[in-house]
Amino acid sequence: MIVSGTIEVDPAKTCAFGDVIWPCGQRARAAFNAWLRGRALKCVLPPDADRFAIAAPCMLGKQDVGAWLVANGWAMASPSGIYGKAESVARAAKMGVFGPPQ
Repeated sequence: MIVSGTIEVDPAKTCAFGDVIWPCGQRARAAFNAWLRGRALKCVLPPDADRFAIAAPCMLGKQDVGAWLVANGWAMASPSGIYGKAESVARAAKMGVFGPPQ
């Protein structure tokens, strides 16, 4: 499953910041896991979700998961999604995969 409105960062992805190459995909996964802290997501799944790859909106309490991922630079906004402005802000602030090694 993919969080709707986002493009995930592959765990094998590396990023460049200046002349430093760093494992940003692994860091993105670790940042998301740390944020979850074992808490359960609530996702809206369609009835045929077990037969197809799907994108679903998810919440962690009152927080929109896609918004958190994109706003922190740990996922990109999908072109047809609602998080384009959040990605622009994350890029400008050099957050997550857009910034220095973390």
